[in-house]
Amino acid sequence: MRLAFSKLHLALHKSIERIDLPRVVYFFGPIGSGKSSIGRLIDFCLGGSYSWTPALQAEMVSAALELTVNDVPTTLHRDRDASQVMAAWKEDEETLQVLVPAKKGTNEVLPDSGVAVLSDLLFYLAEEEPPYVRRRKGTPDERLERLSFRDLFRFCYLDQDGMDNVFFRLDSDNYAIRAKSVDALRYVLGYRTEQVAELESRLQELREQRLGLLSGAQALSKALEEAGLDDINAYDVKIESTKAEIEHARTAAQAARQQRSPTPHAAEELRDRARRLAQEQIALEQASADIDFRIGELERHLNELQMLSVRFQRTASARMVLGGVDFSSCPRCTQTLPKRETGLCAVCGQPEHITNADGALDETVVNEDLAARQAELKDTLLRLRAQKRSVLLRAAEIASERSATDYSLDLRLKEYDSAFLSQALQHERTVATLEQRLDAMLRYRKLPDVLQEQQAHAEALKLDEADLRAKLESAKKSAFNDRKNVELLGELFLNCLVRAKFPDVKPDYRVEIDPATFYPRIPLGVNEALVVLSFDNAGSGGMKALFKTCYALALHRVCARTGDSRLPPVLIIDTPTKNVSSVENPEVIAAFFRLIYELAAGELRETQFIIIDNEFSAVPSDIDLSISSRHLVNGDPDNPPLIPYLVGDFS
Repeated sequence: MRLAFSKLHLALHKSIERIDLPRVVYFFGPIGSGKSSIGRLIDFCLGGSYSWTPALQAEMVSAALELTVNDVPTTLHRDRDASQVMAAWKEDEETLQVLVPAKKGTNEVLPDSGVAVLSDLLFYLAEEEPPYVRRRKGTPDERLERLSFRDLFRFCYLDQDGMDNVFFRLDSDNYAIRAKSVDALRYVLGYRTEQVAELESRLQELREQRLGLLSGAQALSKALEEAGLDDINAYDVKIESTKAEIEHARTAAQAARQQRSPTPHAAEELRDRARRLAQEQIALEQASADIDFRIGELERHLNELQMLSVRFQRTASARMVLGGVDFSSCPRCTQTLPKRETGLCAVCGQPEHITNADGALDETVVNEDLAARQAELKDTLLRLRAQKRSVLLRAAEIASERSATDYSLDLRLKEYDSAFLSQALQHERTVATLEQRLDAMLRYRKLPDVLQEQQAHAEALKLDEADLRAKLESAKKSAFNDRKNVELLGELFLNCLVRAKFPDVKPDYRVEIDPATFYPRIPLGVNEALVVLSFDNAGSGGMKALFKTCYALALHRVCARTGDSRLPPVLIIDTPTKNVSSVENPEVIAAFFRLIYELAAGELRETQFIIIDNEFSAVPSDIDLSISSRHLVNGDPDNPPLIPYLVGDFS
């Protein structure tokens, strides 16, 4: 995913602040100037949680982030305490916008797109399928679980709170959180090979196909049981009995013709039956047409409700944005509006009918009502389609029976239809009825064979599934042994630590990264040294922050070298030096920022850097890199803080 930030807008009660975000930008200043809040606001617009400073609690209204996702201009706007983000982007010269949940969503916000939360929207704009990883391995309910954008962005935003205490959640006590971070790193490093992914996909398809066959076989078995076809031997006896009845009726008809005894006439009965069947057939055809008309109306109504849902969300978003605006100038020509009498709209001068935007329309209730109505319509459509199938089946039976009746009537009318032949005609009609019944029984007789074929196919797929599972396990072992990118991560991590002059780390050391946890360990010495450096014992908060930053830099370097865009090319570093002083440890500070500038000008020239720190470290003269910087100082009009008009007074 190619991601680049361009501008951050912060709406305050008394001003709107705009912060430019070029490719390499440096924010610095004393404590309380709001520099760390810039990183938090970017993360907030991208769906992150919020814990605002007292100044932002008092003055912040909303934040908006301008960015490009795979060259698609996008704006993400989020109110201070909102759990939803208003996203707007351009598509074919048209600006689209949607209100999307920041983290948790249940329904699609874009029809037929799979977009339910902000993470889905970002992958949708990037025209990429969200990454999947295998979760709960070895259990019967094994399945694929999707990684979110937040799982990847964790390695792009090194926030101040987590710089010295949580190592990308790889050391979390919560197994689910730790496993999610490990899965994200596996995806970023390509640790799961394409062969493994393909075999997992094939195994999933094969399993779904087998389960589908078993489900169909169970349904067919139940239907056969209800129809009396569960005992095939008894059903064969019924078939033979029907054949015997047919032979008996034919014999009786032939004997009646030979005897020519006076009998009741049969033609009138056939005519009445043909007449009734024709009327019933016409009624069934009319019922089918009526059902089709009703289905069409319901489908149009359902489509209208879907469009109404999208329009309502747009209207609610506009109402939310404009409902509380107090216009002082014309929004069209920007001229100052004249004074209006009380009760008149300040813009158009008509009687005021605007209601308060907050709570004026309960979106949740409306969405639930729409969802309920859509569910009712879908249920009605299912019942209508089932009713139509029943009508069509009955119409087919009537047509077949009517054809047989017309054929019998035609035969009777061609012959001399005297009374002594009517009994023979009745026997022949019985023969026709029994033949139709026998024909249906012979067709149904094939269903048990179909059931056996489905069960046999399911068993064959079970064997194929076991074979494919064995191949997948073998491929996973091969992928586990393929440590190329993991070893490269360790080499580049050591390189970053050495270039940053991290204490006690030498170029001839090695980094051990366990593929099961991706937690780095550095033996301090040769051979099997007992002293090991890790994030737990890296030293003070400042040293832990440098340790973690070097790990993130190494991870981005791996992605840049492999030419893979699985990790967004953005790195926000918030106060990496912590309590490492430029006075007491000038060589460490200088070496660390030289490392960042060299990477920004070289290997990571396609990566956007947003650096936040207490002091400014200039680019060395021998490095060709252009950066932007902003000094934030409370009370300094030439270098204003994030909230320029507020100086410690929140009243």
